[in-house]
Amino acid sequence: MYTAELIKGKTYAVMGHVFLLNQVKEIENKVFQYLNGNDFFACKEVKVPVDDSKTDDQPKEDDKPVEEEEEPQQEQKIYTESELKGMNKTEQEAIVIDLGGDPSQLKDKSERIAYILKHQEKAGE
Repeated sequence: MYTAELIKGKTYAVMGHVFLLNQVKEIENKVFQYLNGNDFFACKEVKVPVDDSKTDDQPKEDDKPVEEEEEPQQEQKIYTESELKGMNKTEQEAIVIDLGGDPSQLKDKSERIAYILKHQEKAGE
């Protein structure tokens, strides 16, 4: 099991998770690998005590919910221009990052919105 805590900024959205400042959230290995080393996050691997009553060939109880969580993540939310205009810079930058972009290359709000609109169409195809 892994946890991540946003330590800089106000909000950060990535891979279906929305992080708020100083809020610790449980995350999957894939999200941990993505965020580990990011200066905005404190990521940790948490050792879970082994329950001896379970056998190795039985699926763990928490294995199934992880699979269910990953399916919706593949469906990218399609944002409208008016939704994007209502967002703050941090929220827009998080979406740009989720779409594989570099927010530092975008000069202002209009460029971030144009990038998101263009690239979410490509991601949906």
